[in-house]
Amino acid sequence: MSDNPNDTRINKVNTRMLKTMYESLQNNPSAMTTATFYVKSNWNGGFGVTSSSKNFSLGGRTMERNTEYKMDYDFPIQFSGEGSGPTVCEVCMGSVAACLIQTIGVHATSRGILIDSINVDVEGDVNLRGFTGIDSSVRPGAQQFRVNLNINSNTASKEQIDELYEIGKKFSPAFDTLTNGTSVVMVGSE
Repeated sequence: MSDNPNDTRINKVNTRMLKTMYESLQNNPSAMTTATFYVKSNWNGGFGVTSSSKNFSLGGRTMERNTEYKMDYDFPIQFSGEGSGPTVCEVCMGSVAACLIQTIGVHATSRGILIDSINVDVEGDVNLRGFTGIDSSVRPGAQQFRVNLNINSNTASKEQIDELYEIGKKFSPAFDTLTNGTSVVMVGSE
């Protein structure tokens, strides 16, 4: 925390902006309930894929970003890829870890809990016989993700840390999506 009285950051989060967001969600739920994100993906040949995202919409209004974010995926050389990026499964694992961290960070900050570090290690198993279609009785998706989450704070009580663990599982959008599933609709091509 800073000695500057005008600095409103906790855990490197702008608490004024966070408070404004919470108040907007509470006072105008219909105006800001849904954030819609857009990702475009293109095949680069072989097993390489580049995905990009830039703008998103909030409550039906377009929110513009100055930067377009790109993500590159590939298969490892051992799977006939070029090894030019992580696999989609690794990115999915990283996404659930990042979402848990962000969720815990938001809730810790809104409660005034100072966090020293949050570390998440994820392991995941994919049975390649399912992905390749060699065995139709095996799911092509990951069989299990094992998440090891550690929250460290020199000032928070054990009860506060335990509550943050539960909050992460309860409110993380990625954790919820993976554990409860989501609807995926194929809408055709342009």
